[in-house]
Amino acid sequence: MNTINFEIKSIDKIIASGITKEGSLVDQIYWVLRDNIINLSLPPDMPLVEKEIASIFEISKTPVREALIRLANDGLVQIIPKSGSYVTAISLERYLEACFIRTNLEGGCVKRLADKGISLSEQVQLKAIITEHRLIDESNTNPNSTYHNSPSYEINELFHRTLFEYAGIVGAWLLLDSSRAEIDRVRNLKAMIGMDRNTSVISEHSDIVDAIISRDPSRAKKAMMYHIGDVDDEMEFISNNPEFIRSMDVFNAVISEQSNRRNASRYNGKLFVGNRVVF
Repeated sequence: MNTINFEIKSIDKIIASGITKEGSLVDQIYWVLRDNIINLSLPPDMPLVEKEIASIFEISKTPVREALIRLANDGLVQIIPKSGSYVTAISLERYLEACFIRTNLEGGCVKRLADKGISLSEQVQLKAIITEHRLIDESNTNPNSTYHNSPSYEINELFHRTLFEYAGIVGAWLLLDSSRAEIDRVRNLKAMIGMDRNTSVISEHSDIVDAIISRDPSRAKKAMMYHIGDVDDEMEFISNNPEFIRSMDVFNAVISEQSNRRNASRYNGKLFVGNRVVF
């Protein structure tokens, strides 16, 4: 049975920083909340109270409300009239749908690149990203190095985003980035319980670039599918690992279970500071 040690914190401890004087307040609040939902710091069913968030950042409730609406459009927040806004449960259905979107968009992207070819400078840029990724991994001693927003994660994102830029379909990347939030939540949950796929990301990126440079669309798409895994692969993984589904169910119920144990009629974030859950 896989176990993790998960600490539930009050929201003011989670999002205490992140707002600057630069950029739209709505964008900044959106990304602070989104990142913390994806990295699981804000677990499913966690209330996101407009007044409380506005108070933390010393701003009005309006940009907070607009950010929550955007998160609801991403499927990460549920807004219930006369009740409030809550982090949505991790959904197996949404996860598999996002995998389907990703495999089609990323597979189509590299196939397009191999069809049209890339310039010498673009080849150099992609290989430089791979080299930088290798250097980051070699110097890293953090076991959670693939977690959301880590240096390894960010350079991996740069590689994939650059492919879409070179293919001339940046809009497709934005669509993928929005739909892929559930993939990243599941990925982080897998890592927390020790079930993430042990993969050689750097060598797989090299295989993708080599296929593109060789102008081999079929090999490029095959290399990308091997790298990210297709829907059938994920369905097989989940079917062969029922403990993952149990862990997802338990994690989705962390907040409500703690509320029940304390006989609380409504959530008070302060109750959960330092309270750890093992499952």
